[in-house]
Amino acid sequence: MKKIVILLLFPIWGLGGFGFSYAQKKGGKLPPKDTEGYVSAGIMVQAFHYFGDVYSNSIQFTRPGIGAYIARKISPKMQVRLAVSVGSFAGNDASATEGSAIYARNLSFRNRIQELSTTFTWDILASRGKHKQRRGFTPYLLGGIALLHHNPQAQLPQSMGGGWVDLQSLGTEGQGRPDYETPYNRMQIVFPYGIGLRIKTDDRWDIALEFSPRLTFTDYLDDVGGSYPNMADLGNPLVSAVSNRTAEPTEIASGKTRNMRLLAQNFGEVISYMGTDGVIYKTLPDFGATGQNRGNPKSNDIYMSISFKIGYIVNVGLKCPQFR
Repeated sequence: MKKIVILLLFPIWGLGGFGFSYAQKKGGKLPPKDTEGYVSAGIMVQAFHYFGDVYSNSIQFTRPGIGAYIARKISPKMQVRLAVSVGSFAGNDASATEGSAIYARNLSFRNRIQELSTTFTWDILASRGKHKQRRGFTPYLLGGIALLHHNPQAQLPQSMGGGWVDLQSLGTEGQGRPDYETPYNRMQIVFPYGIGLRIKTDDRWDIALEFSPRLTFTDYLDDVGGSYPNMADLGNPLVSAVSNRTAEPTEIASGKTRNMRLLAQNFGEVISYMGTDGVIYKTLPDFGATGQNRGNPKSNDIYMSISFKIGYIVNVGLKCPQFR
């Protein structure tokens, strides 16, 4: 993991070696048709949204975030940027169409994230010369690599106190137990990409609006991705309670009564059965069978951000690196 962090930081460290001043070599004069490699820093106000197995097709599941960045101009069209962000996103099956299979599954989560990223931005319109001569209106593309730490949580049933619990350590699909998969990693490599628009407000200040999805290699941003385990294998009533929530009569987030009559029409009445451990479990008939899909194992989760950025050029008179 230390190697990954060094990889993310290397572009900024490496380019620092090119940060000598024209004032030192050429009396402060910029050669014709050359570009100043200035350094800028700023803050980001963000909104995060997730798409995966748990229902999230509503703006009510968008959550705020905040971040900071430092960037270096490395050519007339390119900048490299190091950024850190914190935020969250959420999803809740109870907001899906009543009577649907997703509504019946009744899973929900929130996920608090921290992200360290290195991205390259490519300005569609080049800016040459000193920082004062940069374009006033610049659309751009971006792409890069990021290290994500995430922690999906769920709210317990009211009968268990209704508090929030970390899901990864529970193994809600049997992870970590004999004959089941290993627990998923809460540290993930993701690939941000997207588009943005940067506007010059004066000689040193910029504002920007940026839209950036993230490609991921995990199906567990929501803790849902595989199959229902044998409830008896979980060995803990708390784990089984958040693994299969189809029989819960109320929506955990709002406290509203679920439409169990419609669910009974579509899927059958809630049934009770005794597990091999001698414990009585409840479920809707079409859910909870060992090996039955709990999520969609064929697709990974994604998340995206919309960022409003305010940046200030903190170091000028720097030469752009010469890539040959």
